[in-house]
Amino acid sequence: MFFLILILTFFLNYRPILASDRNIFGLHLAEVSDIDSASKIINSKEGDWGYVTIVIRLDQLDKNTWQDFFDKCRQNHVIPIIRLSTIMIDNYWKKPEISDIDNLANFLDSLNWPVKNRYIVLFNEVNHGSEWGGETDIKNYADTALYTIDKFKSLNPDFFVLGGAIDLAAPENPPQFKSAPNFLREIYLYKPEYYDKIDGWASHSYPNHGFVGLPSQSGQHSIRGYQWELSQIKSFGVTKEYPVFITETGWPHREGQKNDNKYYTADTSAKFLISAIKIWESDNRVIAVTPFIYNFPFPPFDHFSWVNSDMKIYPKYQQIIDTPKKQNNPPQITSYKIRFNYLPFILFPNREYLGQIILENTGQSIWSEKPFCLKPQASDNISLEPICTDNSVTKPGQSQTFNYKMTINQITNDKQTFISWENLPPLEISPIKGLGKLYSPKLSLKDKLSQFIRNLLN
Repeated sequence: MFFLILILTFFLNYRPILASDRNIFGLHLAEVSDIDSASKIINSKEGDWGYVTIVIRLDQLDKNTWQDFFDKCRQNHVIPIIRLSTIMIDNYWKKPEISDIDNLANFLDSLNWPVKNRYIVLFNEVNHGSEWGGETDIKNYADTALYTIDKFKSLNPDFFVLGGAIDLAAPENPPQFKSAPNFLREIYLYKPEYYDKIDGWASHSYPNHGFVGLPSQSGQHSIRGYQWELSQIKSFGVTKEYPVFITETGWPHREGQKNDNKYYTADTSAKFLISAIKIWESDNRVIAVTPFIYNFPFPPFDHFSWVNSDMKIYPKYQQIIDTPKKQNNPPQITSYKIRFNYLPFILFPNREYLGQIILENTGQSIWSEKPFCLKPQASDNISLEPICTDNSVTKPGQSQTFNYKMTINQITNDKQTFISWENLPPLEISPIKGLGKLYSPKLSLKDKLSQFIRNLLN
């Protein structure tokens, strides 16, 4: 009995380690135009579906630009994490108004995202006054965050909302700064439901102070800063478990526009980051890590940039690129609609016919990357083939033509005769009045005209 209890206790408390099953690696981008070159790093060495964090601003809501970015994320197998932002006024970021939130939400909902989970971050380091209208305002941030969550979720439940990452090294000096412990506590005291409503935890786990800490260190000012954050809110009474997204981290290097000896060499910074990735991978709560920043070779972030002023990767960072990576398999929505369904006007029983159906890809996946077959759904008196993709690349918004064979096996005047496939509307095939042994597909006027033109051309 003792051993039985021991075994049951083990399994009840067992949490599988997923480190070998996921790819946490990614990069933080400054520009959408960097996605093609950055993806080669993110998914280097057998990696697949890594992550990218990027900021979206109120004055940059161009649908063509962002849909092109998402399409390239899809094509290059990169999962985007979008951090919400407003516009810069003088030396601070404008405090978002309700109309700003609505604009951001409606815009992002209008885009076709590359994967099912639509990751967004609720603004940036708002324990800095410069990030929130010129002064810290925890109550206003909490109210705005809760409205933002509800707004995005009302548009689409696939929005996966991460709490805004804070500066873990900020001092307690209001209104310019709020320390991390006080910020987290005051949100809980004012609106504890904030912690219930966010889906995940975004963290800026830097090796502070001064970005020169070691990978082995722990605590609030370390690469394990997220652990300290989660421990803090747990001490308040928060019981929810969060997936963790480290959207900023990394060691600056002394190479830049001006050699700064207070930082490590690029070689040491790269080696430290490799060690840190191994540490984060061992914690199954960590889903993504996007070091700051891929391409920003100018002050004030030239020492963080992976790319130099000649637009080339610092050679020592190649060792990170060459580190083996894992693969993700994120869920994608597969959907489609009929553009055209062709069958001859007159159909005889017991004769095989060749039909064609054109489907538009209205989902997120690229047909041909994964098997795509639709099972036939037809009335009992019809034999119908499944339709399957060939090797043709069919991206969302594009269409593909499928050939199929069908046969009416017997005449049934008392039952509906139709053909269809999974999740598609049926096409009724009706007996021709007065000629009970002949059938005709019940097409829309549009399809009849299309078919008439098609027959003329053939």
